[in-house]
Amino acid sequence: MKPINRRGLLALLFVMGTGAIFPAAAAVYCTTRERIQLRNEGASPQEIDRLCGGAPAQGQFPQQQPRNFQPLPRPRVASVCVTNAGRCPMAVAMPVGSACACYTQWGAVPGVAR
Repeated sequence: MKPINRRGLLALLFVMGTGAIFPAAAAVYCTTRERIQLRNEGASPQEIDRLCGGAPAQGQFPQQQPRNFQPLPRPRVASVCVTNAGRCPMAVAMPVGSACACYTQWGAVPGVAR
């Protein structure tokens, strides 16, 4: 973390001083602009939350996915319908294992998408 310069220190002292002089103002959260300025000055998110009175404003910091996050696997898409009468190409994308039908000159024959 880089050191906070004089301007950032003044901003921090102002925020802290406001809470000491005007106790009612201590319950007020910092504006988004003030939070961004503090962040640009090198203050950590925890320090900003402590100085600004709690939870960050909605949408302040982008949510990051946990390091162990793994997206759900996509279901496989079938390419053929397998029936007792044979196989036929799929006209519509369907998940593997779905019920399907092959249409023949004798009518529809039910099957399973593979």
